[in-house]
Amino acid sequence: VISTMEIADKIRYVIDSALFKQGKYTPVTHLPIVNPERLKTDPVKLIMVGAAGYSDEIVKTIRRTYGKKMKIVVLKEFDLKEQ
Repeated sequence: VISTMEIADKIRYVIDSALFKQGKYTPVTHLPIVNPERLKTDPVKLIMVGAAGYSDEIVKTIRRTYGKKMKIVVLKEFDLKEQ
């Protein structure tokens, strides 16, 4: 998705809670995949969530952990929806 949207140059890192993905890089765009804890030491202004059926749960977790410090958009049905 990042590759087709041509936004890789605007993304610092990709967050994934799956341990086996952390420390690796995304295909095509070669962005680092990091633990969600990275947000505590290297915060961002905007988070884009694109996790299909898990997106709502991820947004709730981000809000519970970080409050409203960061803007969140969710990729839904070929569009970005602000949360």
